[in-house]
Amino acid sequence: MSLRRARRLKYSNKGRASGTRSRLTDSNTPLPILYLSSRLISPRCSYAASHLDLDKCVNRMNLQPRYWLAVGALVGSLGLIAGCAGDPPNPRIKFSERVNDHLATAYQPAHKETAGWDAIWQLDQQSVNVAWLAPSTPARLPLIIYLPGLGESASGGAEWRNAWAHAGYAVLSVQGHAYDQSIFSSRQALDGDFRGVASNNYSAAALRDRLSTLQKVLTEVRARAAKGDAQLAAIDWNQIAVAGFDLGAQTAEVLGGALESGVTSGVAIQPKAVLLLSPYVDAGARREMFTQMSAPVLSVTGQEDEDPFNWVSSYRQRQLLGESVTVAGSVQLELDNATHKTLSGTELFNRPGKKGDKGGDASGGASKGRGHKHGAKNGGGSHGPMGEPAPDSKQVAAIQAVGVAFLDSRVKHNSAATEWLQKGASGWLGGAGRLK
Repeated sequence: MSLRRARRLKYSNKGRASGTRSRLTDSNTPLPILYLSSRLISPRCSYAASHLDLDKCVNRMNLQPRYWLAVGALVGSLGLIAGCAGDPPNPRIKFSERVNDHLATAYQPAHKETAGWDAIWQLDQQSVNVAWLAPSTPARLPLIIYLPGLGESASGGAEWRNAWAHAGYAVLSVQGHAYDQSIFSSRQALDGDFRGVASNNYSAAALRDRLSTLQKVLTEVRARAAKGDAQLAAIDWNQIAVAGFDLGAQTAEVLGGALESGVTSGVAIQPKAVLLLSPYVDAGARREMFTQMSAPVLSVTGQEDEDPFNWVSSYRQRQLLGESVTVAGSVQLELDNATHKTLSGTELFNRPGKKGDKGGDASGGASKGRGHKHGAKNGGGSHGPMGEPAPDSKQVAAIQAVGVAFLDSRVKHNSAATEWLQKGASGWLGGAGRLK
């Protein structure tokens, strides 16, 4: 018998005689609580746990009383390390700091605290996603109607909606259920026919449906305001702008006057400004359509603005709108590195899903089809397929700064905003883009 084995038997016999320690030594299995500690520590502090064999350590200690203090201290220390380590750092924080550094030298109005909500309204047996975000103030507020992209809910465009609300605007985002994430569950999407999905949703009939839905929402907003909703009652209906991304840009263009002669949108608003992120231009569009727009337009696109559905062939097709608009005060912002995803302003920092996570969102929907031969290229906007590059902080700051300055200049008639657009913005952009 080995000396170590003899010592174990001696210690075990002492435990049986005294009736105190036998439960600790009758089994060759280390104390379960120590196994539990190892299991809790390892996932959150993988480096420390991988370099320390607690089981081996416990077996060597033989669970003698003089080791208990050391074991307790060790487990406590690793628990402290695990608590400090936590989850990996959120890249969003550093990115926001870089964006704010850029914005510090651009046009920026006073920052206002905001509050908001998301809801699903049932209007004429139709489900409509509605999101509200506005300064926490009883003052009258100019309104921006935001229309998200294809495959997004009303919570899309959060990056821009937050910037506008902090700048003093109420922002009402509207998306019909037929155009949100549910499109990725359609038969066409599941079959990989994304051009078919786009064809259906950019059609004239779908456009009329979205305009009708928007009018119903605005009617409901006015009704709720009249019934005492203080937030909605703060809207200044004489100061309205419309903004849209992707599919929403198509709707916003019509609201701004891009219509055939004699045709009306059917929506009872007269926007003071139109902001288009990745403007929609049909392959057969005529310049005359956009020369009829009656409100100043800011159109934003760039070389990396690729349609994930392959419906709009290139960013140059989108540029046609900005080049055709003739109304005074219109601006075209061409960015060098802003992808379609960046222009969406939606979930620019999606963390990788954990193994076993269920479901999905609009950011990953386009990659779930059984084939992409009909569209859904990588680099998509609101659809965010795998491989999307990290957003460029200067590009995001440019969309925020130029967008807010444009709105303040055209809606609020702010002279400082107008002067910055005319004299300061181009120099501030540097190599990030160009104002035309």
